[in-house]
Amino acid sequence: MAISTKSILVVDDEEVMREFLFEVLEDFEVEKASDGDEAITRLKDKRFDLVITDMKMPRVPGEEVVRFVRENYPESGIIVISGYSTLMSVTSAVGHGIDAYLSKPFTIKQLRTEVEKAIYNRPRPESDKGDARP
Repeated sequence: MAISTKSILVVDDEEVMREFLFEVLEDFEVEKASDGDEAITRLKDKRFDLVITDMKMPRVPGEEVVRFVRENYPESGIIVISGYSTLMSVTSAVGHGIDAYLSKPFTIKQLRTEVEKAIYNRPRPESDKGDARP
């Protein structure tokens, strides 16, 4: 029996952060987007099990990515990462139904813990309850 690899879209305008996340999450199928506009374009073509997005990016901010995911893929997990955490940004992100908010810098252990929770322990929408999960 083939094991399904969970897919993750990493969205960050900093190439160093995209590459770091790509390497840390090597046991998942990871795709990268350099800004919110590119992320939304990819999301129109493919559903990801998890989206990890920075909040503060040029052109299209992470909040727009979060909103797009919630409206189109309510079953997908969302983790927001930011180097500019304020109470307002955290409250705004949580209000959009994210699974976790990590302030930069965060540890690999913190990231992996939140990724595991967001992918495997996320409450599913009612229409998705019949599917068995490993």
